[in-house]
Amino acid sequence: MLIFFNLVFFIGGRSMVRIIGSGTEGLKKFIEKCRKAGGTPIFRTKYSGKRLPGNAVIVACYGKGREVPGGTIVNVPEELIAEMEKRVGDWKWLAERLGIPVS
Repeated sequence: MLIFFNLVFFIGGRSMVRIIGSGTEGLKKFIEKCRKAGGTPIFRTKYSGKRLPGNAVIVACYGKGREVPGGTIVNVPEELIAEMEKRVGDWKWLAERLGIPVS
């Protein structure tokens, strides 16, 4: 049984979400850490076809997941979430918008 409560998934009483940051600062720190490790940041705005509550985004570092564990970033501005959904697979626009140099 899957129960969603207060931004945490519980399956059999165990928490399945790790909150690693908040807002644009959380996104910026994650992108910088992932890129420094040599990975590619990935952003998921939906779970089971529905947008995550609390303006949350699930993040992962493709290629360097062991060095940079993913998790959930909460309180992401609505306009950034909408843009993430339009630009699936593209992280560079977000890095540029957050002031992170992209090479």
